[in-house]
Amino acid sequence: LAVMFALHLAAVCRVRSFWQLPDDWFDRRDYLEIATIIRQGHAASGVVPKFFWGFPWAIAAASKLFSLPPIAAVAGICALSSIVVALLVCRLYGGAVAAVFIFINYQWIVLSLEGGSEPLFMALLFGSFLAVRSARWSLASLLASLATTVRPVGILALLSFAIILVSRKDRRNLAAATSIALAVGLLYVVPLWIIVGSPFVNLAGYRIHWGATGFPLTIPFGAILPSYWRAFRDMRWTFLVFSVGWLILGLAGTATTLAPRIRARLLAHPAEAFFVWIYALFLCTYNDRDISLAWDRYLLPVVPIFLFAARDWIPRDRRVIWGGAILSALLSAAVVVGFRNVFGFVLP
Repeated sequence: LAVMFALHLAAVCRVRSFWQLPDDWFDRRDYLEIATIIRQGHAASGVVPKFFWGFPWAIAAASKLFSLPPIAAVAGICALSSIVVALLVCRLYGGAVAAVFIFINYQWIVLSLEGGSEPLFMALLFGSFLAVRSARWSLASLLASLATTVRPVGILALLSFAIILVSRKDRRNLAAATSIALAVGLLYVVPLWIIVGSPFVNLAGYRIHWGATGFPLTIPFGAILPSYWRAFRDMRWTFLVFSVGWLILGLAGTATTLAPRIRARLLAHPAEAFFVWIYALFLCTYNDRDISLAWDRYLLPVVPIFLFAARDWIPRDRRVIWGGAILSALLSAAVVVGFRNVFGFVLP
């Protein structure tokens, strides 16, 4: 991971300063705007971005505590979270899975350095899985609840915990976990209500992406197929290959987890098993009209579990791992400064 960070930064800084990335990179502008709203205590423009506020709260806190510019706080939080994720995945699923996860999706390095909410979300999510393995349900609920404030799909981890505790008739831990989740939820919505006047501003912002119905779920593949139809008409072949490839990997990974022998292996860790199945069902029915544009990001939370399910087939040859890591780092830099600036030619 350190070598990939270094290669990415070296390739980017040959072309431009690391801090000169446009403000609208990915969702960074929106998160920085929310962090500004938190610091000021009001929305000066009256318009509030739709994203959840967990990541901006972390940006505002780090910026205040360490006297950092907000953009530096974003980079620091994401890089440290990425390191934590690598360590957690290694602890949960082994070194081979962690190594392949780091390089299998070059967007991970982009999100880890240029900034995105996924590294912080996944650090909290996989921290909750590790807590479950030692039966620390209260800590697991706290971490999963905090993950939900970063990306709302964290609630699926809480649902998986509830399924396990209900099936075990563990009322004490279920009550404690539920109380913690409700307390975190309350602490999240009260400042939102005070600052912008509505505890539901996030849901209102997301609704515009949920089609004519304004509802987040639809029939299986009801949003995926129309989204790809539009993409085939409007997008370059390179994007289509990448997006369709991740869709196929997602379907193959889900199918692998359902194979009898693999399913038995996963059920040794039921929190992760239930999460990956609920999450796969959610993605198949999510009513996002542009879902084809972000499969690589949507699948990130379940990729380590997919790799664990298929660990008998993942490469362990160091030449393959290092070759994949170097290529992935260079591709991640190409996303930022252009393919030609990194590789010296342009794809047709």
